[in-house]
Amino acid sequence: MMNVECRSVKIYRAMQEQDPICPYTGLRPFTEDESLYFKGRDEHIDQATKQLEKNKFIMLTGASGDGKSSLVYAGIIPNAKAGFLRSQFSNWVVADFRPERDPLGNLSHALAKQLGIANENTVRTELSHGFSALVDVYKASSLYLDTVEEDFSTLDDQQKSKRKRTAANLIIIADQFEEFFTNPENFHKGAPSQEAGLVTNLLLETARIALEEKLPIYVIVTMRSDFIGQCASFRGLPEAIGFSQFFVPRLNRTQLQEVIEEPATLSGNKISRRLTERLIYDMVEGTDQLPILQHALNQIWKMANEGRTEMDLLHYAMVGGMNGAELQAKEAVDFEKWFRVLPANIQACYNQPGLQNVLNTHANKLYNFALSNKEVSEADAQQVIETAFKCLTKIDNSRAVRNRMTLSEITAVINRPHLDHKKVGQVLSVFREPGNTLLRPFIDEVSELSKDSVLDITHESLIRNWENLSQWAKDEFNSYTTYLDFSQQLNRWIDSGKSNSFLLYIGPLTFFESWFEKAKPNTEWIARYLGEELDHAQQQATASSILRNSKEFLQRSARKHAVTRAVMKYGPRKIAAALAVVAFIGLSSFAFKTYLDRRNVAVLENIKEQSFSLFNNPKLSFANRATLATEQIRANITTMPEVIDNVKDPLEKIVMANGIATSLIFEGRTEPAREIAEA
Repeated sequence: MMNVECRSVKIYRAMQEQDPICPYTGLRPFTEDESLYFKGRDEHIDQATKQLEKNKFIMLTGASGDGKSSLVYAGIIPNAKAGFLRSQFSNWVVADFRPERDPLGNLSHALAKQLGIANENTVRTELSHGFSALVDVYKASSLYLDTVEEDFSTLDDQQKSKRKRTAANLIIIADQFEEFFTNPENFHKGAPSQEAGLVTNLLLETARIALEEKLPIYVIVTMRSDFIGQCASFRGLPEAIGFSQFFVPRLNRTQLQEVIEEPATLSGNKISRRLTERLIYDMVEGTDQLPILQHALNQIWKMANEGRTEMDLLHYAMVGGMNGAELQAKEAVDFEKWFRVLPANIQACYNQPGLQNVLNTHANKLYNFALSNKEVSEADAQQVIETAFKCLTKIDNSRAVRNRMTLSEITAVINRPHLDHKKVGQVLSVFREPGNTLLRPFIDEVSELSKDSVLDITHESLIRNWENLSQWAKDEFNSYTTYLDFSQQLNRWIDSGKSNSFLLYIGPLTFFESWFEKAKPNTEWIARYLGEELDHAQQQATASSILRNSKEFLQRSARKHAVTRAVMKYGPRKIAAALAVVAFIGLSSFAFKTYLDRRNVAVLENIKEQSFSLFNNPKLSFANRATLATEQIRANITTMPEVIDNVKDPLEKIVMANGIATSLIFEGRTEPAREIAEA
């Protein structure tokens, strides 16, 4: 007895020394291992389990954040394994997958893993045949047992029992079926892809055959209810939904109290009744009720020294759920003392207290922590976070949805050479840490991200309730719609042979230039929005061509409107004034030049007149006169005929002509005789 007590004490102490487990999951859904803490849904779990047992198929629908995935993983699956879903065998195998970008590949991977088939490609090849292919794969595995076959009937009771223990029932879960519609690889221009149609056909046919042949196969599908209308695109799916749909109901007040209080009690924590009442009171109608509540409880638990202190209103205020001034006197003082030591940028995150704002407050605090990353500058960190979350969200038919992308794809869209995938991963790591878990994969699942790591927002409630992300998603959607408009104009210009007649008008040109400068689209960004019919290499080549043509299109359009833009920029009065100044300067220069020319002519005429008077001065020798005349002729001030005509004495005219001719010959003139003859 003493030994038993000692062992119990040791086990208890070991449990106390371990890190405490938070009974609230935050934004992520409950797992099968956390079914102990999944409360408030007992009635719904029983109803869904019975419906699945009867129909072999169930489509769980509900608003975003109503807990569809948690109901399956922490409700139906544990219920089945506990024996509440009666079936042929006692063992259960669960092959769960999300459609994502490759629904057939994901389904094949899940089946190969759970059915013990080494070659995943073999499963994919078999499933590609459609119809009963999934049933055939299960029947061919070691987990299936046909109890009516002749070989089995020949076994003894012990052998039969042993064989039954190795057999297993199969549950197939297609979680978040809406990804068949939100990923362009699966659904484009209102029509499903071939693979999407194939996988849907496999799920429906498997459920139908299992029901007809009473096979231990069960198909569970979860989907947001706002996508039900689009299910008509898949043959047979609307009929299957009508046959076995389970709409996950909203929780009432009693059930919400169970959700809040029972996990704390089961984990050995304490939570005050007044905090429970305040949380229920603060809940509002609409989507995201449960994710917001779970996230708030998760953060409250952390603030209460990881559950070691009773969770109360003080901790609710410390996570941004209520104003500290609403607390009682002592608690208000404690809150103010705690709040005063927070950095200014963290204090600013508490500007809108309320349950709906707890998630926004937490995300903003993580954003500020990420900006202080020592590996990169604050500007680079801001660019990384904004671009990454833009890549991981998109607007689909006015609905905010997640968009999974690899780290290398996000890094390429960021397009900064000094920011490689490692630095980008380091900046985003704060959103993956335990207790934060806003981005998948979590750090406790994947410690360090690789190039091929696929990132995903934990829950779409983050898109709607984090103000920054909500705005980033809208900005990205607006940028994309602008790009579509620009592409139409660009394609018209290219189709016309790049004719000037199809260049942009001044208004659209200004608008698209502004968008281009702000969005800075690069090859990877454009490739993201190209059709899924192109492979990666084709997308890159096409995107490069689009980007090159876009720049040329904008540049040529800008040159076409250069004059118009100048008038628009400076105004007609300023342009007219500038032209007047230029004209005035030009005219003034011409007038001044004319004035100088006239002055030069007057001086030269004066020199010529004085020279002519010297030619007839008897006091000067003929040699000097001839030399003076020669210089005048050489300077183009006068000509030989003019000189000879102005000499009055006929004899002196002959002497002057000879003297000038002699001087010209000495200067190298080759034709003085012609000049004398002209004189």
